Amino acid sequence: MPTEQRVALVPSRPEEWARRFAEMSAWLSALVPGAPIEHIGSTAVRGLPAKDVVDLLVGVDAGSVVPVSRQLAAAGLDLEGERDHHCWLSAPSRHARTHVVHVVELGGHAWTRRVAFRDLLRQDPDARETYLAAKRAAAAGTPGWDAYTQAKTQVVAELLAGA
Repeated sequence: MPTEQRVALVPSRPEEWARRFAEMSAWLSALVPGAPIEHIGSTAVRGLPAKDVVDLLVGVDAGSVVPVSRQLAAAGLDLEGERDHHCWLSAPSRHARTHVVHVVELGGHAWTRRVAFRDLLRQDPDARETYLAAKRAAAAGTPGWDAYTQAKTQVVAELLAGA
């Protein structure tokens, strides 16, 4: 069984990440016509070091989150998890991620929070620096993705609360 993928931050690659977002977004749009798709996460913030994994947010009706996620899994994505109006899938797999696709309720908590956080980081250099420090500490001090994500949760909440 493969071990959990370690987190490594790389320097910002805005053009490459924008291209990878556009390619995956076009593929997703063909499978889920009309669904809004946003580029989120650190790869959507110019100048911010990040995991070399492009995060996408797909917004659908609350009752469609699980069926759409299963449709995307049938098309080749790796369905990693399901939770209250939020499913996440990896491409090509959870052991070799290049993209993570979050399928959420359009306009719901997960959608609003992720878009607001991306926009905050794009607009506020102080928030960006605070978040980068948390990312670096989490990457250095955690064994894998789940722990890395959990280690940043408090900082994200504090930054959003102060916005």
